[in-house]
Amino acid sequence: MLNLPTMAALEQAATTVPCEALRDLLADRLADTLHCGLQELTHVLVVEAEDDEAAVVDAIGFSPFVSRIDQQRCQPDWDWIERHGAWWELLYTVGNDGFAYILLVEDDPRSPLARLCRSEVKA
Repeated sequence: MLNLPTMAALEQAATTVPCEALRDLLADRLADTLHCGLQELTHVLVVEAEDDEAAVVDAIGFSPFVSRIDQQRCQPDWDWIERHGAWWELLYTVGNDGFAYILLVEDDPRSPLARLCRSEVKA
């Protein structure tokens, strides 16, 4: 798991992670965040196949497996989902000021979160 709560952390990861596809995706998110002026309002979390739900909760304070509205299990309430090759992008907006969590989820059969993404997006 890569927890990137600041633009400095995101900028460093966008140039140092070993996976080229992930580096490119992080660089794109960095550019989008800067372009939109959301530097202080974006927290990126990279969820790898071996990361469990508890680690995600520790990093961002909620579980992507549980609806934040009615606490229903396996009822995702992300605001945006998109597949980028071997990675899923989940966007969770929080409040009215533009703050968002961006979860980049490795699309790997070992990952329960990736399986949830695949089950929700029929393509």
